Amino acid sequence: MRFVGERTVKIDVDGVSVSAAPDETVLEVCRRLGKEVPTLCYHEGLKPYGACRVCLVEVTSGGPRALVPSCQFPVSEGLTIETDSTAVAEGRRVVLELLLARCPGSDRIRKLAANYGVTSTPFPTDDPKETCILCGLCVRACEEAVKASAVGFAGRGVERHVGAPFDLPSEVCIGCEACINVCPTGHVVKRLEAGKLVMETWKTELPLKKCARCEAPYLPAREIEFLKARFEKDSKLRGRLQEEADLCPVCRRRLTGERMKTATRAQCRLLSGEK
Repeated sequence: MRFVGERTVKIDVDGVSVSAAPDETVLEVCRRLGKEVPTLCYHEGLKPYGACRVCLVEVTSGGPRALVPSCQFPVSEGLTIETDSTAVAEGRRVVLELLLARCPGSDRIRKLAANYGVTSTPFPTDDPKETCILCGLCVRACEEAVKASAVGFAGRGVERHVGAPFDLPSEVCIGCEACINVCPTGHVVKRLEAGKLVMETWKTELPLKKCARCEAPYLPAREIEFLKARFEKDSKLRGRLQEEADLCPVCRRRLTGERMKTATRAQCRLLSGEK
């Protein structure tokens, strides 16, 4: 654990006393204890955002008595948390009613809502096919992890949505699909066409580069150039990237196998005394 050898604080979670690192969040402690706290906008590789609110827990002492988003709430000495109280269950139900109104087309939201007995919503629904919950995961992944900043939020209130600038095809999207991998509701989608990757949600078409060996299309050319530029300052990575970036995954594996075979033969000759 990361707090071994460091200063720790004692908190109570559902009647269990536990040590925690001062920089941990309540959600991290709960997950370490095996507590089932639902999340939608949270990803351990990104900064907490607190948008969806389904990770609500109740602070009963050691802080202001209230429902708080566990993904953002820091631990502190003497904090007492309940993860399955009546107030928590009711709070999550209200949040899920709102999310169900926002995204009635999302299977993930309907299933999560059903777990809390929510099968309908008293709030108005504008688009029965909507699947985006505005969790911001795609925006944060693109900005924090990939550092491409190809998409962002636009509009206000009920008009708020995620997209490329001016809702036009993105000029900087590299087609890495990080946004697809982190999207909790399947809102961000793609399709493959002859020689190109189409990021449907961002209205962006990206030509695929052909393998220098087998000529099979494998990655968006823009992604390859982005990676080359990103690692340009690292001499070790630059040499390998320049050599392997133009090969598809199959041909890269073959190249690795050829190198291993050559190295093994050289080692055998060396051991046998051959020149």
